[in-house]
Amino acid sequence: MRFMVLDWQAELDRARAQLAAFLNAPADQLVFLPNATYGVATALSAARIEAGDELLTTDHAYRACKNQLLRLAEARGARVVVAELPWPFDPEAAVRAIAAAVTPRTRLALLDHVTSPTALVLPLLQILPHLRGVQVLVDGAHAPGQLDLDISALLAAGVTWYAGNNHKWLCAPKGTGFLVTTTHVHPLVTSHGASPEYGPPNRLHAELDWMGTYDPAPYFAVPTAIHTVADLGGGWPATRAHNHALALELRRRLGGTPLGPDDSIGSMAAFPVELPAGATPRSIEDALLRDGWEVPIVDFYRGPLVRVSAHLYTQASEGDALAAKLHALGVRPRDHLR
Repeated sequence: MRFMVLDWQAELDRARAQLAAFLNAPADQLVFLPNATYGVATALSAARIEAGDELLTTDHAYRACKNQLLRLAEARGARVVVAELPWPFDPEAAVRAIAAAVTPRTRLALLDHVTSPTALVLPLLQILPHLRGVQVLVDGAHAPGQLDLDISALLAAGVTWYAGNNHKWLCAPKGTGFLVTTTHVHPLVTSHGASPEYGPPNRLHAELDWMGTYDPAPYFAVPTAIHTVADLGGGWPATRAHNHALALELRRRLGGTPLGPDDSIGSMAAFPVELPAGATPRSIEDALLRDGWEVPIVDFYRGPLVRVSAHLYTQASEGDALAAKLHALGVRPRDHLR
């Protein structure tokens, strides 16, 4: 109890400051949350949405976050508009597709920084000028450690909220996400911080740092994860460059057809495949997991995809072994995009 009463807030603030420095984000506007999906839910709960409004997203949106958007639209009498991104992916055409979907009724846009199903980096700084006056929520679940993030620049360009995860390329424990916000948001669980006399002077931190008793150790571990991966990889720029090159090599060894230009991917790459008769993406992924392979088989609406990820612990030769395993399961690379 002495730690939780006297030391906990200072330790959390130190971890927050180091994460904020890594993300180039304002620490006073950053809160730790269990994951990016939780951050998206927290931001959406604060969004100004009324009946007849339009909520914009893309056809590459993460399913869990799109479900939240649909539920919000239903509750408020709004409508979800889905912008169809070019296929194959082209950054400039993607900007035009999103801009064309904006109408006078557009009140909110939910955009992935790195798309989960297709592993593509959206050109946010080129998209944001087309969203002036629109609340912009960025799902950056896959971005920290994969991209050279400058969240402050994104906020200045018009982003309202940015949610991310630390358990992916930062290798921090699961349960360590964050939300950066330009507005005051209320926690999904109201606790002591709702009382004005409770907690630190920063009311955002007072309300969201403590939403009931939990184990703060995963958050305290985030700075150690950031520094450890940097030490192992020769610094974060070198680590990102290594992972990007390895992702391209893994895709090559697997015979994957690119979904877009190489500079539109970070540390992971997806490519289309054909599944054997009677198989589903889930059944193939389950079979891989049972044999020790952790590889998403994405059930994308344009056809199944294999998504490979690259990090310091991944070897290029594993691409050859995975190719053999997929072949044994009857999975074949597809040399065209539907």
